[in-house]
Amino acid sequence: MRVLRSLAELDAALAECDRAEAVSDDAMRAVFGTFRMDPPAGLPADPFLPEYRDAQLHLYRAIAGRTYEVANEVTPFDVDAALRRPFPYSTGSGTTAGEHLMGVGFLLRAMALPPGSRVLEFGPGWGNTTLELARLGHSVTCVDIEPRFCELIRRRAQREGLAIEVVNSDFFWAERMRGAFDAVIFFECFHHCDDHLRLLRALQGAVAAGGRLFFGGEPITGDFPQPWGLRLDGNSLWAIRKNGWLELGFREDYFAEALARTGWHGRRIPCADPAWATVWEARRRTEMGVQLAASDPRLRTEIGMRRDGAIILEGAGGTGIYGPYLPLPRGHWIARLRFRAGAPVSGTAVMDVSAGNGAARLAARPVQAEAVPAEGWVLSLPFIATEDLSGVEVRLFCEPGFRAALEAVEILPAA
Repeated sequence: MRVLRSLAELDAALAECDRAEAVSDDAMRAVFGTFRMDPPAGLPADPFLPEYRDAQLHLYRAIAGRTYEVANEVTPFDVDAALRRPFPYSTGSGTTAGEHLMGVGFLLRAMALPPGSRVLEFGPGWGNTTLELARLGHSVTCVDIEPRFCELIRRRAQREGLAIEVVNSDFFWAERMRGAFDAVIFFECFHHCDDHLRLLRALQGAVAAGGRLFFGGEPITGDFPQPWGLRLDGNSLWAIRKNGWLELGFREDYFAEALARTGWHGRRIPCADPAWATVWEARRRTEMGVQLAASDPRLRTEIGMRRDGAIILEGAGGTGIYGPYLPLPRGHWIARLRFRAGAPVSGTAVMDVSAGNGAARLAARPVQAEAVPAEGWVLSLPFIATEDLSGVEVRLFCEPGFRAALEAVEILPAA
């Protein structure tokens, strides 16, 4: 692997890429893998500071030879030719086409959207993901900065009789939306955003209650050499220097923190092959809790009987309730047990919250029978998650003689 030290060396390497491209797309991509540049030294320690972003944009100017503007993301191409043979088929590469289709398929499977979802896709490019979503019956809006991509998608949709709303704008079109979409999707495009924190904040207004964000095929990896910044592999250097595109990468811990700071909780959905197709899903942190009826199979009991929509505890000692084993982001939470009003209650028990499938107790409180009606038939237990958790459950350990009818379990963000 050659480590390039100057723009002259980079231009010589890109000339090799041009010669290889005349042979085939595969040959050009093989040359991409032969060179890179080292990440910059002396970056500000805090990747959330404006100075850090300024340093990355300064590096972009040095490599691209121009100041970054969204207009740099234009992609000149022949729309008629692309209508006949869009990417990835235009590459003539079975590897590129196969991996692209696998990536689109993995994203669709990871999203598992309910029928008829309202979907917003940013940066759809050739429209491959867009058309698949529309074929599935979703109501699809797509936004792209490149007018030729917009024309291509309109014509592809018209040819197939699909209703797709196409908008020619940039990512920050999201700032004008208000709760319109059940899902917002970025597939191989989020890394072109020069102010990703602003965009993540803007998406709070675009996503409907209970909606989700999806990031598919984005360069978010555990071994990225800086929290975030320009990717300096051969393919990215070619895109920056030759086309003026912004090519960012993100380290996983930074990306998770960026989501958290803008009100989202993210989880990684790994793809084994191709690994680049890994998906990140994000939900609002304020919507991460659950309210489960006693009939929900995620709630379990060792000693209770499910009857009339409740778990009936009739005096046996043991675990009256446990589950639902859910992930929770760090923050302040409250667990609640809701009992059936007017049902007989007696005896003693212990309510707790644990994480790691019971490995770590987070909080506990004693339960006296007389406290149940006195507290309005709802027993509450606040707890703090000092880090993102998995396998969180609420448990009720009953002493012999404890009787009650449990109707629901809640884990909600503390007000």
